[in-house]
Amino acid sequence: MKNLVRCLFTASIALMLASPSASAAVNSKPLYSSAAAKLKSHDTQGAIADYTKAIEQDPMDTYAYIRRGIIKNSIGDTLGAVTDFTKVIEIDPKNPQGYSNRGIQKEQNGAFKSAIEDYTKAIELNPKYAIAYINRGNAKTKAWDFNGAIADYTKAIELNPFSTLAISNRATAKGLLGDKEGAIADYKKAAKLNDPDAKAWLKARGLPLK
Repeated sequence: MKNLVRCLFTASIALMLASPSASAAVNSKPLYSSAAAKLKSHDTQGAIADYTKAIEQDPMDTYAYIRRGIIKNSIGDTLGAVTDFTKVIEIDPKNPQGYSNRGIQKEQNGAFKSAIEDYTKAIELNPKYAIAYINRGNAKTKAWDFNGAIADYTKAIELNPFSTLAISNRATAKGLLGDKEGAIADYKKAAKLNDPDAKAWLKARGLPLK
């Protein structure tokens, strides 16, 4: 069954960001703009410094914590990212992005059970959070709960039928479960939606795209 499996793809933690509060947006808008410009020029440390200044101005600025956590994750500072996302949760316990993004960090560190708990909390807070379903499915796959993973990917597809990420990852879980036909069917669905990885997977095995 190994030839039916490919790597899982993780949904980006930068998706579905909460907007800054009105007060934070007014006071910290120049810092947000500065951070964005620095990121564009690949100055990650400068961007982190700008978001840190925004937090110093308003310690309740969850938007700045989330953005800083995302950047820390991008440079491999997993512990720093977890700390920032945890702070978001402390400030706003009903923020699903804080839980989902922290879950990704835990998953990357191999703490699958704890990651699943964070994804589950994010879903409880926002039942339409497709990205959280995908990421929980990834964690379940890594924890060998293939049926649970397939259920999560299926829910994500119900919420977003055009999510090649969910479809391809479901194919991976089906392959690991031993469902050859189901895996191939999902890869074909993803290929029809122009997923280049799914197309390459099918082509490498001499399988038709349709």
